Amino acid sequence: MAIIIYTYSNPYKINKEPYWAMIKNSFQLCVSQTLVNGLCDQYSEFYKGKLTTISRFINNLYNDWESDATAINQRAVVDNLIEYINFDQVINEKIDLDDIRLSLKRNRAYVLDSIRIMFELGMKPENIKESELTYEQKCVVAIYKELLDSKNKHFVLKDDFKQDEIDKAIDITIEDALREENKRDQIKNIKKDMVVIHGIHQFSPIMLKTIETLGKFKNVIILFNYLPDYKNVYQTWLNVYSWFESKIMISSQNLFNNSHDFLGRRIADNMAAMIAGSTATIDYSEQIKVVEFDNQTEFAGYIAKKFEKAEQEREKDKFAHPALYYMDEQVYSANSNVNEILKIYFPEQFGERNFLDYPIGHFFISITNMWDDESQGMYIKDIQDIYECLSCGIIEENHSGELVSIFDRCKLFFAKETTIKGINKKLKKLKSKIDNFEPGDPETEELSRIEYFDVSCDEINQLIAALKDLNSIAEKFFIDFNNQKNDFKAFYKKISDVLITKVLDKEDIDSDFKDIVQRVLQRLNEVKDIEASASFDCLRETMPLYLQQLPKEGKGANWIVRNFEQIDGDVLRKNSKDHQKKYHFACLSDQDMSITHRDEFPWPLDISFFEIAQAPVDWKYQVYVTSRMEYKNFRRYALVYGLAFSRCNIVLSYIKNSSDKENELYYLLKILNAKPEPYQVDDPNGYMKNDNYISIETPLYETFSQYDLMKYRLCRYRFLLESVIEGKSIYKDEFLLGQYMTIILEHRARKEFSGKTYVKSIVRNYLSEQMDELSSDFPFVSPSDVIDIINVAESYIEKAAVQHGKFTSIKSNEIDYMLKRELFLTVPNSKSADENLREVFKNSTQAEVDAVLNENNLDKDKYVKMHNILCDKCADKDICLEVFRTAKK
Repeated sequence: MAIIIYTYSNPYKINKEPYWAMIKNSFQLCVSQTLVNGLCDQYSEFYKGKLTTISRFINNLYNDWESDATAINQRAVVDNLIEYINFDQVINEKIDLDDIRLSLKRNRAYVLDSIRIMFELGMKPENIKESELTYEQKCVVAIYKELLDSKNKHFVLKDDFKQDEIDKAIDITIEDALREENKRDQIKNIKKDMVVIHGIHQFSPIMLKTIETLGKFKNVIILFNYLPDYKNVYQTWLNVYSWFESKIMISSQNLFNNSHDFLGRRIADNMAAMIAGSTATIDYSEQIKVVEFDNQTEFAGYIAKKFEKAEQEREKDKFAHPALYYMDEQVYSANSNVNEILKIYFPEQFGERNFLDYPIGHFFISITNMWDDESQGMYIKDIQDIYECLSCGIIEENHSGELVSIFDRCKLFFAKETTIKGINKKLKKLKSKIDNFEPGDPETEELSRIEYFDVSCDEINQLIAALKDLNSIAEKFFIDFNNQKNDFKAFYKKISDVLITKVLDKEDIDSDFKDIVQRVLQRLNEVKDIEASASFDCLRETMPLYLQQLPKEGKGANWIVRNFEQIDGDVLRKNSKDHQKKYHFACLSDQDMSITHRDEFPWPLDISFFEIAQAPVDWKYQVYVTSRMEYKNFRRYALVYGLAFSRCNIVLSYIKNSSDKENELYYLLKILNAKPEPYQVDDPNGYMKNDNYISIETPLYETFSQYDLMKYRLCRYRFLLESVIEGKSIYKDEFLLGQYMTIILEHRARKEFSGKTYVKSIVRNYLSEQMDELSSDFPFVSPSDVIDIINVAESYIEKAAVQHGKFTSIKSNEIDYMLKRELFLTVPNSKSADENLREVFKNSTQAEVDAVLNENNLDKDKYVKMHNILCDKCADKDICLEVFRTAKK
């Protein structure tokens, strides 16, 4: 095996190493694009094309194995084997194999990853000690054996390469990397008899197989940074590379000048000394400051403001560089989940949206989620899937968003239904009820304040037709799924037809989205010949592999917050003289620095499988397992490396609260007496624009009532929503509708027994009868809630409507009070009530109403949200959100 391993002490002086003349003109591979960029920026002898990523080369060398078509076919093959292999012969114990089979199906993607690893490592089944395996591992090994014995064409990993095939893969990789570079004339100057590989610590099996293959035909030089002064920090590299069958030649020249010009270097020195146990050499004289963010949202807001400022600088510079160039801080995080929040702030920064992230993409996922293969019909497990299908534009509607609006207003009436047929049956019942409403009827007046009774019959007809259309589309897609040999091929042919007829043929389609759809169709055309047939669940899982557009040049993601794996290349980038950055090392908590998810292996494989179940001598096996187990130490190394070699100022930070628990600052920083300082927000309103009032230009003026004036006094914003826009109080959520139902029941009983003798059993029977009648109008209420509502109503009647064993007669002031209860759900009825609330609910003449709610006053008003004691009873609280405030402005 022609592999030589060299180290270098100083990444800024690799060109001073004795082996430089030998490697500088050779074909070079890096672990990441950031390292490619950094080395190209630092050394003029390198340029993109000569120097590229190892993943790009692997995709060309093993193009069949790495293709999506292979991944799809492999998923289907594994799915079928899970179903049909007789695991009884593997597990000779009385256990429920159905449970194990179900577990394998639910984790089929991980099972496939495990099997691919076994192929890439070339594991020999006879060396696996099955007695040491778990039940699930035995099943995966059985699948692996079956694939080996059957020589399945989709699990053939090429091994018999020839010299010209290797050279061709190198040429294609260089051409691919040079696509955007004006260096084509220099291709002839690249030496291809030697391949240089930079900076790999976390090896995948396919990387190792690639290095082994290259070693058969080329001289392979592997380079990594090693600081003798930081030997305990760098021990993780030696632990991994000691398994190579090659000597590690540690450089003793051009040693890194460990001066203390920068704070980062001083902290790195102290950390390295602490790790080595050399506490006597630690310098405690300088206080290390660490910014303490309360939570991830606060951290995201901090970065968002930095990025927004960078975008403004970019505009001033006439877009000369990408926005990240203008950020005064480059952030590296031990936990880069904050990017998920930043994607919401700056979606364009994270590359072109995938087709499945668009509403129409959601349609295909959602309709697949709702199809039940066993019953061959639609089964609604998550009502959000219906929303996705109705909002994407596939189902015809008069104007955008109309169907979702109707569905949302009606949803509580059919909340317990799980089929399209059941929903439509309930909708027809709702329509019949609304059709029989009579103006002035007390029951009509009661029910008109309920959202689903505020829908027109025409709207219900439109929704019924849309749901029928949705059901028809689903049946067209799936009804014959199990009756065809190549189910996947037929299914995606139907999807192509829908994209052409329902999307591309639309006149108002956005040009950018049209381009994406056309590239999805090209993608589907590329995989049209895949002859896969497997379970419906397998189809659902492989959809993201099928339904993605062909990539477009220049549309890749530019992560605002980078992970620690990208530090090594970025510190080598040259900053312009007038644009010095700070390097911000974030999420430095014990929890985030100790993340070991990369240590784990795809289920059901685990470290026991690799350490106990077999004892192979192959170097690739040992390197792979060791690199995974060293991941935590690699993260620590990356932090020290970034601090030591950063030629600029640094910022350190951590997030105090996450996942409902409090994080501790990274223990090395705590030992070095680092001082956390809570982040001080410059703008208390954060990244969000502060709109403290709303105005309307043209109110719908009409004659308002005294009850509208009460809403106006209580909250201007509530008056705007209920009296001006909706025209009345309309209750929308289960909680408020449950309270409203209780009030209706109480008031019906008061009207029925006004002035009569109170007989508990008779009143109880009446409440039960009325509850039976109301239950059809409030179908979402559970049986247990029915009992509670009757008990609450009975208790209220005894307290508020019965005196001396007799119902009080209803007077005009009590009718007024009952109406207020129906409009506000809670009304103070006591002299001891808050004086402001008594002022809100005082009665007014029409002249007094008109004097306040007139055109002149309303034109000038600002409809400010006013937090009050009745916010939780407001019908529009989910729009206003004031009730959810945790602190005053």
